[in-house]
Amino acid sequence: MSINTINETIRKHAKAISLSIMGILSAAIIPIWQIYFVEQPDVHIEITEIRRINSSNFKVPLSTDELKLIKPYIDQDLFYTYDKNGKRADKINYPEFTITTINNAFKKAKIDIKNITETKSILRKHIATINKYLNPKDKAHSLIEFRVGEIKDWSLRNYIDDDEARYYEKQVLKITRDYADMHFKKGKGVPINTAALTFLLSDVKEDLLEVISENEVRVEKLRDNIQAIDTQIAKLKEEQQNIYSYFDVSVVATNNGRASASLRPIALLRVNISKDNYVNLKLDMKDYQDQSNLPEGSTRILHYRSKVLHDIPSEDRIMVNTFWGSTGRASVFTLDTKQNIYKSNTIAFADNSNQKVMFDKLKEAANTQ
Repeated sequence: MSINTINETIRKHAKAISLSIMGILSAAIIPIWQIYFVEQPDVHIEITEIRRINSSNFKVPLSTDELKLIKPYIDQDLFYTYDKNGKRADKINYPEFTITTINNAFKKAKIDIKNITETKSILRKHIATINKYLNPKDKAHSLIEFRVGEIKDWSLRNYIDDDEARYYEKQVLKITRDYADMHFKKGKGVPINTAALTFLLSDVKEDLLEVISENEVRVEKLRDNIQAIDTQIAKLKEEQQNIYSYFDVSVVATNNGRASASLRPIALLRVNISKDNYVNLKLDMKDYQDQSNLPEGSTRILHYRSKVLHDIPSEDRIMVNTFWGSTGRASVFTLDTKQNIYKSNTIAFADNSNQKVMFDKLKEAANTQ
């Protein structure tokens, strides 16, 4: 076929050929356009809250004479180890306690100072009741009628050692149980060891008298050292926050695109007050397996956690403590499995400040309605 014939054929079928070429190009271009311009994730992230949480792993001993004064106000169970069945085992030689435990004990001590007169009065009543049972002339309080329920009502564990309180209750039950279960005839002797019960109640009385005396001495010492204890606990709280705390960051992630995105399990929290004055904190996503995938048109609330400050370089730790709650501004950077990087909004590096800003906006909007 000659060139002229070919040209003539092309001219005759130019329209059809053009349409075919356009069809081929469209078939190739449309998928590319869909992939790169339409079917892409469009992820936006926003920090909603930054919380600073004190680590519960931070424990300290009662290492000073002042702190040892609050020892009686700490739960006795915390001074012992426990076996696999949950039963109390050996006493701990050098027990350590969380700041929450120490602080709660201090609160109880301060309450005890206020209630010392009332406590003394309660113990005096228990002693008066024991004296009535020990008085053979008091017919209204016969030893043979004493039961374990009465000694339980005294709540001895609030005043003496737990083990000793349990021992007294157990012994009263042992002495009186057989009698309570037996049926005896009128006029016959009562099968109860009143001598043993007398000895036991005398021991309880001695303990309660000792508690009254010790309480007076302890409370007097507490009054004299209340300020020193308060100062020492404040220093422990500061140490815990500055060294043994971490950050929990809540982020709202929205995917407005037409393709899903899968976020990496790590993120970066950038905190700064100027271009050259900043610190970076590595964040790990909680529940990564369930939360990392962002389907198209979806929104998730993600939670990230930093390392405990004790585990980051001291220079960074100093900067974090300096920026926190002051002029520090924070933003989050994260990325997906395709290496797309997303940056969040910038908010105050402080607890609750951001919620206040949002609430103020709501009040402003409400006032304009």
